[in-house]
Parts: sequence; structure tokens; C-alpha cells
Amino acid sequence: VIAPWIQNLKKLSDNELDVDFYPGGSLGRHGDYQLKLLLDGVHDVSLIVPGYTPGRFPDNNIFELPLLMNSSLEASLAYYRMIKNGYLRGYEDTKLISVFMSQPYFIHLNTPYQSLDDLKGKKIRVAGYLQAEIIRRLGGTPIGGTPVTQIRESISRGLIDGTLLGWDSMHIFGVKHVTHYHIEIPVTYTPILLLMNLASYESLDSKHRTLIDLSSGEEMVNQFSTATTALALKTYEETLDQDGQHFITPDEDELSRWHKALSPIEQSWINQNPSGRWRIKGLNEILTAVRRELNTDNKS
Repeated sequence: VIAPWIQNLKKLSDNELDVDFYPGGSLGRHGDYQLKLLLDGVHDVSLIVPGYTPGRFPDNNIFELPLLMNSSLEASLAYYRMIKNGYLRGYEDTKLISVFMSQPYFIHLNTPYQSLDDLKGKKIRVAGYLQAEIIRRLGGTPIGGTPVTQIRESISRGLIDGTLLGWDSMHIFGVKHVTHYHIEIPVTYTPILLLMNLASYESLDSKHRTLIDLSSGEEMVNQFSTATTALALKTYEETLDQDGQHFITPDEDELSRWHKALSPIEQSWINQNPSGRWRIKGLNEILTAVRRELNTDNKS
């Protein structure tokens, strides 16, 4: 998605906008440094995972609250509009290019699962305190500190029993090979940002700023979600066809148990976040509008 965006900028500007692409962390590998490198002007544009900079974007974890959204596209569009409508703090000194939401995170296990009771005591890899709280309230034992690149090995060695992960990452990191029970409830998401250094943006003439504005935003949201959804669906369907794989779709009673177990997390977030109720209300209104546009059902 980023490389085509760069090519489009060059085309629209008749190559007047010259953008050098440094993939794979070649200008700084550590995720928690990316925002600093952007703000310091080392990068003009950077892909940022807000979770690596706790406190910088204090409202972003609203999108990690459980059972709120149904798809990456729905969540991504809502995320973008929440920022543009002033519901989320921390964006004042950067130029927003676009946002992306991970594919929905499901719980994947290497041990049998039939009902919520089977999660009791299971060691589940998590990233961040909200994912940890989700697993705790479902009866599991959250295990932090495991890089996504080590999930497969950790499950193979019996250090953990499963993980929260999207189907695209299940393929990328090989976790699909060591888990056999997949609970078909989209639990949570991880937000991702594409930001531009504000001084770099403002140093451009008005024509080039306009080109960046026109080629950014919701168009990129759609492109990214389409690409990651295609990979996730391919991985899901390949796994579905394999012997020894079990996909568990909870019935209404079981789903009600999940909602009952997880509902206090949203209220706790509201209580801890300044204007939390206003932000939740704004998110629900935006989600309603997005679902109307996408012609999708209400939340799970």
C-alpha cells in the first residue's frame, strides 16, 4: 500500500515529489523509536504502531476494547474518522496520512476448546494491558513479553497454550502450523498509523500539499484493508481445509457469556479516560454511519 502511494504521488506531481522508500526498518528498526525519528525529522513519513509509545496517543486503545467491531475495514474507517473529528488526542503536531487497523484478533489454541470453561488457566500470549485484561476476564492467564516472531516456538515448546492474533499474522509468523482450535469471535484489534512530519508537510508548496491530501485518507484505508483481508481470508480458508483443525462458532448462549465476562472492560475504560463516555458515544455514532455505508450488521 505504501509503495503504490509513493508511486502515485510521483505520478500526480510529474516527479516533482521525490520520495525515497526505506522498508524493513533500514532507518531505525525498533518500533518504539519510529515516532521519535519522525518527530526529530529523521523520517518525513513513517509507519507507527501507537502501542509502542504508551501515553502518546492516550485514547487509541478504545479500538482494543473487546467485541466492538466486526472487520478491519469497519474499524479502520472508524479510526480515521475519530481522529478527523477530534475524538482522539496526540495528533496535533503531526500530519495524518492514513490509518490502518489490524485484521481482527481471534483466540487460537493448541488445546481443545468447546466452551468458555476451557479457557480457564490457559496461558495466552497478549500484547498490552487491555489484551491481558480480556484474557483474564475470560478465565485465561495472560502471558506478555513474547514477541510475535516467537509465538510459534513458544507454543511448540509448551510455554504458552495459544495467542490472540489475526489470520494474516497467523500466516506471516507461521502460527497456523502449531494451533488447532480457533474460536470464531473477533475479539480486538491493533491500530496502526501512517504519519508525516508536520514541518516537512508545511515546507511544501500548496500544490504539493494538496496532492498529498488528495492521495491520502480513506482511499488508503480501503486499499490496506483490502490487501490484508485478502491474505487473512486465504490463510483462513487454507487452514479450514486441513485435517485436525477445529473452528468453533459459539451459539447465542455462549456468546452471551463472552459479552457478560468482557463488558466491565468498557466501563472501566470510560471511568479511567477523560471524557471517556463522550469518546465511546462518538465511536458508536461513527460505527453506525460506517456500517450503514458498508451495509453490514451491527456489532457482534
